[in-house]
Amino acid sequence: MSSEKTGDLADLAYEISLRTLSQQEKILDELRARTGVLLAATAFATSFLGARALQDPDLDWLGLLGLAAAVISILICVYVLAPKSNLNFAIHGAAAYEYFFRAGADLQEAHRTLAYWNGEAWEANQTIVDWLIRCFGIACGGLVVAVLLWSLKLSLN
Repeated sequence: MSSEKTGDLADLAYEISLRTLSQQEKILDELRARTGVLLAATAFATSFLGARALQDPDLDWLGLLGLAAAVISILICVYVLAPKSNLNFAIHGAAAYEYFFRAGADLQEAHRTLAYWNGEAWEANQTIVDWLIRCFGIACGGLVVAVLLWSLKLSLN
């Protein structure tokens, strides 16, 4: 394989790895935006529907289970929104320069290596992103359960 073709492949792999990391970061940003909306919706439902269901002096299991589901939803939302220091979406430029300069690497080798590094970062991030997506689903379920339980309690009164 010619060095020009190998260089083109290294450039392509590097560009794809950058786009993949960027797309993953956008997915996380969107997830956090949706989680913020979910947190607001849970707070709203708790303030209005939950408050009415829980003001009854005869607190029963429907109201308390609804409250527990809402609290779980809120806690999970806060967890998803909290910063995660172990997510990495970029490589420090100066550190990469020093590494490749000391190694005597040419641009082709640097692009090839960076593509692998970006792939490793994506893999490590994806485990966390997948977990956060599952957490978001659980928080959504918590809100739905809370609203259903409180609605049932209010309809039975």
